[in-house]
Amino acid sequence: MYVLIGISWPFANGDLHLGHVASSLPGDVIARYHRLKGNHVVLVSGTDCHGTPIDIKALKENKSPKEIVDACHNSFSEDWKNIGLSYDLYNRTDDPFHKEFVQNLFKKYYEKGYLYEKKETQLYCENCNLFLADRYILGTCPKCGADIKGDECEKCNSLLEIKDVLNPRCAICNQAASIKETKNLYFTLSKFQDNLRNLVEENKNNWRENAVLFTERYLNEGIPDRCASRSLTWGIPIPIEGYEDKKIYGWFENVWGYVTACKKYCDASGENWENYWKKGSNNKIYLVHAKDNIPFHTVIFPSLMMATEDNYTMPNKIVSDEYITIEGEKLSKSKGNYIALKDLLSRYPADAIRYYFLTNDPEKRDFNFTWTDFINTLNSDLLGKWGNFINRTLVFINKSFDGKLNEYEIDSDLENQMKNLYEEVGTTINDGNVKEGLHLIFDFIGKANKYFDEQKPWELAKTNPEECQKVLFNCTNIIYNVNNLLKPYIPFSCEKVDTYLNQQIETWEYKKTSKLTLSEDIKPLYQRYDKSVIEEEKNRLRSK
Repeated sequence: MYVLIGISWPFANGDLHLGHVASSLPGDVIARYHRLKGNHVVLVSGTDCHGTPIDIKALKENKSPKEIVDACHNSFSEDWKNIGLSYDLYNRTDDPFHKEFVQNLFKKYYEKGYLYEKKETQLYCENCNLFLADRYILGTCPKCGADIKGDECEKCNSLLEIKDVLNPRCAICNQAASIKETKNLYFTLSKFQDNLRNLVEENKNNWRENAVLFTERYLNEGIPDRCASRSLTWGIPIPIEGYEDKKIYGWFENVWGYVTACKKYCDASGENWENYWKKGSNNKIYLVHAKDNIPFHTVIFPSLMMATEDNYTMPNKIVSDEYITIEGEKLSKSKGNYIALKDLLSRYPADAIRYYFLTNDPEKRDFNFTWTDFINTLNSDLLGKWGNFINRTLVFINKSFDGKLNEYEIDSDLENQMKNLYEEVGTTINDGNVKEGLHLIFDFIGKANKYFDEQKPWELAKTNPEECQKVLFNCTNIIYNVNNLLKPYIPFSCEKVDTYLNQQIETWEYKKTSKLTLSEDIKPLYQRYDKSVIEEEKNRLRSK
């Protein structure tokens, strides 16, 4: 099977934050699982490099848009590497390969009539000699009277038409905006209404419920044609005569990044990219993102693929997370309620962060991050359950039997439970429900700790050393297989456990451990965090 996993592309405007982490990690779990299953896997994403916030940030900092984008892309790439995102390619939308692919598509759409010209009026700044796209506009919300920037009001959470903004003015020079006629190219999105409805119906059991419900709502409201050109200086140039002063709208080109990144990777590695994207291959496409990106992945991208009149496989797995809040408040950088991934990684191991956000993945409802829960979860789960089971077992073997165990038969009940666990966890990950799989694993870890307590190897070591070794061999076999089950979730810790055992499993299947010679250098995998850390972190957040 050919498996493509596309994780949504973060916008090049600031640091990666907890929202990016929560919505992206499930894609990495899915990719790592399918690799263990022996499938052909390509995991891609990249930096979204075009848009008005980048232009404005560049103007304010007296830099070029490319300087802003380069800094963000380098920062994002480092953060993703440090948190363990196993991308086959992390690309960027200003990449020449992506640009050429998108421009060729744009010309084909225009030639086939999927793009048409429309004359309209647009806000314009006479002082800056510039048509004002959304984020270039300051004004007053017509619904609640609050000050706004662009087409969204943070106070009443309304999405607005730019033409309805009261007292519009230029965000660059603060001068009042005027109205000026211009022309734009529109994509015939409305043509695909019926095809999209069929797509939703076919995938009701494959997409997340929020994706199905949101998409049905959009379709019921009626999807209008969408402007595909922008009056900007930074972006992919439109390859149509008469539009030399405009750029391709970001929504049109960035979703194609999944295809261009895959194609670029496959061209370099000698694979055929069409195996991942075209009908006729045994392929599966996961698109992984937060719920605000649902329409781009269930309406716009499928419509663009349909308009190619090529045999693209439609997205058959939509993994769309709900939102993250922080200490009960909406995540907001302007209000200081914001935690950068880079900041979190500077104080906590990657696997601690991965575990916490995966065990609390907002698959069905918003999740509220609190420092109290974060610290308590790390202490109780990673340290108290998994770390404790590993440490008490392996340290006991090193201390009592010089780190060596002969091979014994495995308790049949434990063996069957582990075989079933591979099947159950694999099914949940394959379906995109990664949190459920992690909960199943940790439920079993609880049973493993109970088994250790009930067997009392510390007593058997004195009265029946042979029986003690059998119990410890069972415990080691549990570690061997549970560690393999956890590899998609907490890969850094699992690498260490493999070195402790001096053996590893490289496929997604139950395997019995062999005669054992442990590493002499076994250290606790996880640390205990003092409760005082909670207040320290809260104070750090409040001081922003």
